[in-house]
Amino acid sequence: MADIVKGLLSTGSALALLGLATVVSADDFLGLAPLSADQLENASGRQGVPLQLQLNDTEQNAAVTGNVISGPSMTGDNIISDHAFGNMSGIATVIQNTGNQVVIQDSTQVNIHINH
Repeated sequence: MADIVKGLLSTGSALALLGLATVVSADDFLGLAPLSADQLENASGRQGVPLQLQLNDTEQNAAVTGNVISGPSMTGDNIISDHAFGNMSGIATVIQNTGNQVVIQDSTQVNIHINH
């Protein structure tokens, strides 16, 4: 299944590069009226949106090999103050590590679905 989806995505990318895919610009949305609070409340959690399949595939392959620590090894403390994320907005990734010879991998996928 993943190979089929990858093939479809590759085809879609090729069509977009050739200018054959439909492109939506911000101007397409200028004539639309904003939704009321009731409409937004009724649409939360994708309520009323027909089922759509989506496949996210992330492959991370890391290795730590052949490393040597000789002598004393000092590592730091993980300290987060009580207001560290107070003014944060949007999407944030926080990774902490106190060790040595550690591989940290992170993947964030953001999917935005707009019915137009």
